[in-house]
Amino acid sequence: MEIKHKITGEVLLTIEGDSLQGADLQRANLRGANLQGADLQGANLREANLRGANLQGANLQGADLREANLQGADLRE
Repeated sequence: MEIKHKITGEVLLTIEGDSLQGADLQRANLRGANLQGADLQGANLREANLRGANLQGANLQGADLREANLQGADLRE
């Protein structure tokens, strides 16, 4: 799985497999990342920069989003 910047298309993160379930992404800079439909169940996104990220349809059940920057993020189902 690749996480790409939604404007530049730059690959920000490559994960083996198709799930980020339980991933430790604390303080990660995922600004503008395309995480549409991603399985982020139980992921640690504390203090992550998700500004402008596409999280549409992502599974965020149990994810730690404390102090995460979600400004402008797409959180639609």
